[in-house]
Amino acid sequence: MISVLLVDDEPALLEVTRLFLERFGEVKVETCRSALEALELIKTRSFDAIVSDYEMPMMDGIVFLKILRAEGDATPFIIFTGKGREHVVLEALNNRADFFLSKGDDPKTQFAALDKMIRQAISRREAEEALHLADRTMVDIINNLPDATFAIDKEGRVISWNRAMEDLTGVQARDMIGKREYEYALPFFRTRRPMLINLINSSDEEILSLSYENIRRDAQSIVAETVAVKKGGDPSVFWSRATLITDRNGTVIGAIESIRDITEIRKAQGEQKAEAAREKEKGMFDRIFGKSTASWYKKGMDLYYKQGKFQDAIACFDRVIEMDPNHVDAWREKGICLNELGRYEAALQCFNRVLELGDGTTTTYYAKGETLEKLGKETEDFALFEQAVACFDVVLEKDPENVNAWNYRGICLKELGKHEEARRSFDKAQMLLRLNPQKYTR
Repeated sequence: MISVLLVDDEPALLEVTRLFLERFGEVKVETCRSALEALELIKTRSFDAIVSDYEMPMMDGIVFLKILRAEGDATPFIIFTGKGREHVVLEALNNRADFFLSKGDDPKTQFAALDKMIRQAISRREAEEALHLADRTMVDIINNLPDATFAIDKEGRVISWNRAMEDLTGVQARDMIGKREYEYALPFFRTRRPMLINLINSSDEEILSLSYENIRRDAQSIVAETVAVKKGGDPSVFWSRATLITDRNGTVIGAIESIRDITEIRKAQGEQKAEAAREKEKGMFDRIFGKSTASWYKKGMDLYYKQGKFQDAIACFDRVIEMDPNHVDAWREKGICLNELGRYEAALQCFNRVLELGDGTTTTYYAKGETLEKLGKETEDFALFEQAVACFDVVLEKDPENVNAWNYRGICLKELGKHEEARRSFDKAQMLLRLNPQKYTR
């Protein structure tokens, strides 16, 4: 029996999803209506997989995932996202989510895809764990993984090239197994060269020199993106994760790399930016709202909170700031939108401007702390985590029952290696939930 934890703040969606997954009697689903409730349940229960909505009150799905991974929980994790949130997909993958699923498709098709993702994520995690034992039989499990995946031994010889990799490259396993001298790079780069699988211990500078970008690291893996070609010769954007394979004694005996085509995600992001630029050039908003800061601000809030159109919302807030450079709310909301788009340095400039204007609300300090944490992850600058902790401390001084601030504070302290203090922050958040669960769940 497969055990699944389903987390969503919509009761109707929880129930219909549970009924669909349990229809054949092979899956048992437990439901929670918030990430905070789920964290409490996970303390006493383990699950084969976790499925979580992204947008939930008090704590979103990404923060939920970060806390689990910070605590060493490697349970397969699938996240639901709304349309137009491609940046959330990439952040989820970079924080070791296994899959993502967009809401809004045909329910039957969507639930069938979710059922398949759950089973594949569990199979992949079992395969990854088995690989650490260096069992040749378990290496063959790679063939059934959903992502295009290959593995090499310590001599650089290909020992596995799965079916998904065959489909992606057009190269059959029988023609690749046993090959050396970067043969596996030819289908992607048309030349023999190192791939991410060879660069796990390399410096970021060396990796960047080989046309990789958006580099992320954790204790065991490295993640990056690059432009290469796939079967047919079409240029594509690939997201890759490479991990060392070790034996029982921790000795490195090889490496494994999984690859995903994220071209459509990047294309969608580009189209969103182009559409925003076209609307700005046409002066559409000017013709509608003229010189009213209140109207521009309201439009920006509607675009962000109701439609998820972050770039369009930023254009509105920019118009407000152009008319009133000291408009605190416009600066703050612009920073929040930039944070959503992953433009963390620009977001920080906005929050700093808000503070310069004398706004010391918890909302501003919390938003700045959250952005510092994300930028710290991106740049591996530990000073940013220290600054983030200082922001959350200000929030907690004014609002000591802010559960999200306690959780984010714990995440930052964990990154700084202050494990005991991080644990106290996580425990404080859980204690607040236990004392007043109605306050933090609908």
